[in-house]
Amino acid sequence: MDYRMVVDSELLELSIPERFVAYAEAYCNGAIALTDQMKGSEEKNTWANAAVVLMLSSHSAELLMKGMILHRHPDKNLNNTHDLDRLSKIYDEVYSEEKYRFDMPFKSDYLGMSDAEIEIFKKNQKPPAPSILYRYPTKTGKSEWDGAFGFEAASYIPIINQLLSDIVRLRNCIT
Repeated sequence: MDYRMVVDSELLELSIPERFVAYAEAYCNGAIALTDQMKGSEEKNTWANAAVVLMLSSHSAELLMKGMILHRHPDKNLNNTHDLDRLSKIYDEVYSEEKYRFDMPFKSDYLGMSDAEIEIFKKNQKPPAPSILYRYPTKTGKSEWDGAFGFEAASYIPIINQLLSDIVRLRNCIT
């Protein structure tokens, strides 16, 4: 048997922001691998696997933005947020240059709503972060998540592949 141990010390040569981006890439790779399995096997094409793909890829986007933000602002406290809309706003403020733009696939859209209506909606509706929503099968162990959820593996492949491409491109901007 050919054993190949990997150890965490390989990360010690990387800066903290680079570690975040390395994990973003790894989570994205995991999401791609499972999406490919789902597309190729009816047995693997389940909601449980879809939820894991969405959790891995949303967490990948979160870590990418956190790593990139920390690259320019190492003292920024981002530990207590999983809010992708908030992180995306901070990211866009920190990286206004075109070369840093990327298509963040987990943005909230409020079509037809004014800014005032959006703020009221956000106060009254506190949807969980995708990394929480897709991590657990129920809201509390006793109640279901609010909403209806679906996933189609073949149509998600270009989205997750674009996220990986953006991660690799942005990683190269900070290394």
